[in-house]
This record gives sequence, structure tokens and C-alpha cells, in this order.
Amino acid sequence: MLSRQAAVGRPQGLGGVAIAERHARKLDEDERLLRKHAAGCRFFISQTVFDASATKSLLSDYALRLARENVAPVPLILSFSPCGSLKTMEFMKWLGIAFPRWLENDLRTAPDILCKSVDLALQIFADVHAFAKDKGIPLGVNVESVSIRKEEIEAAGELSEALSARM
Repeated sequence: MLSRQAAVGRPQGLGGVAIAERHARKLDEDERLLRKHAAGCRFFISQTVFDASATKSLLSDYALRLARENVAPVPLILSFSPCGSLKTMEFMKWLGIAFPRWLENDLRTAPDILCKSVDLALQIFADVHAFAKDKGIPLGVNVESVSIRKEEIEAAGELSEALSARM
């Protein structure tokens, strides 16, 4: 448990999941977020983000819904994970993580898929972060490795440090 001092500025309380890919299909994730917020969620966490466009669409619709309902936003924590192999990519896709076709092509043809995925994650974060800031939605970051491979776990640590420096 975090001490009161350590928890300053960090989301506390009940959190919920925000799935941009579901919003891209059903266009109702913004409604789900608002219902979860009303039920007590004080932050949301996304699944791993590789599709900036889907995430920005969700943020846009969420911001519009908040404005219509006159509700203040709660932090959205974006999850990022390095992808160090085609096997990891297939596992991520199985988990429901969306890879835009261009991004999947870039990873599949990269001389170093792990390095490329970290670079892409940093670019995606910068894009989504600027968009969310413009919409007044506070962001946080979660970095995890979905792989047990040492290289991917180490890359998650490096990605975490790089994202932290950009926050």
C-alpha cells in the first residue's frame, strides 16, 4: 500500500478498464467509461496501445461526453508493452491488442523488432499525450512485459524510463 505522501498525484481508489479497440467496433466505450465513473471508478487503464488512432477516437468521444454531462475527467493510464518477436505479436493480438496494418508491417520487416516496437511506443505516446492534453484528459503510463523473454522484460524497463522522462 502506498503511503499518503507517496500517493500524491497518483490515481487512488477503484479503477476500470478502457478498451479503445472495443470502442472502434461498437462506438460505446465512452458511455461505459462514464457509467464506470459514476459507479466510483477514479481512473481507467487501457490495454496495450499500438493503435494511436483508436485511442484518440476514444479520447475524443469521451471528452465530448464529459462536456455534455458536465463531468470532470479522471486519469486514463495508457499501457505500453515492448514486442520483441513475431510470436509475442501473435500473443498480443490473441489478447485483443490491435496493430494497425502499417505498424504490423513495420514490425514484421524491422531488422530489430524489439527496438522498433519501443521506438513506435514512444511515438504513439507522444501523439496520444498531445491529443489528450488538448482535450483536458489527464494521462498516466503503465509499462508491462507480456513476455517472459529477458530481452523484452529489460526493454519494458527501458521503455518505462523513457516514457517517465517524457511525462
